[in-house]
Amino acid sequence: MAHPNSMRRWEALRRHAGPPGVTLALVAVNLISWFAVSWAYGLPPHRPHNSYLLLRVGALDGDLLRAGGWWRIIASQFLHVHFPHLLFNMAALLLLGSPLERAFGPLRFALLYLAGGSIGQLAGVLAAPALVSSGASQAVMGVAGARAVQLIRRRGAGRASLIILLAVTGIQLGLDLLVAQKIKAGHWVGLCAGALLGYLLGRTPGQAR
Repeated sequence: MAHPNSMRRWEALRRHAGPPGVTLALVAVNLISWFAVSWAYGLPPHRPHNSYLLLRVGALDGDLLRAGGWWRIIASQFLHVHFPHLLFNMAALLLLGSPLERAFGPLRFALLYLAGGSIGQLAGVLAAPALVSSGASQAVMGVAGARAVQLIRRRGAGRASLIILLAVTGIQLGLDLLVAQKIKAGHWVGLCAGALLGYLLGRTPGQAR
């Protein structure tokens, strides 16, 4: 039988290893989607994807939602207009999502990501139906909301974790104010939805510390 100290050391190593599976899979799907769209339309990988081009492959607006395109709420979260924005979202997902997936487990984390992103995406379309909605920002903000709840519960969280959380949310909301002169509905709703989901999922039995 393994010594308790050895088990504790193994558990600590497991929790602080590289990004877990669902987080890596989500990053991979987002990157593959970008390069697949670039290849399909003959675009150089660094060139932006026009929003209306993305409507052909799964982006969302109010008309398409009313026409029954509910599947686009999910699909649109894996499509981006600008490659630097995609890279920012994926870096944020790795930094914030990895500790959450270790705490919640893969299934709960996948639920958090997709539900938070879908609620945010839907809110964005309802608030601005004429605009084309795409990108993982809503889901990332949902992850940020859940991570905030996790850090509040832990209280003894390291300064680095708090700085990463504040940097991600600050940059995203700052970009909203710079570009749109307001915080986008999809982002603040996604943040709030993620916080609520993080609170509920964190109360379920069996969560790792």
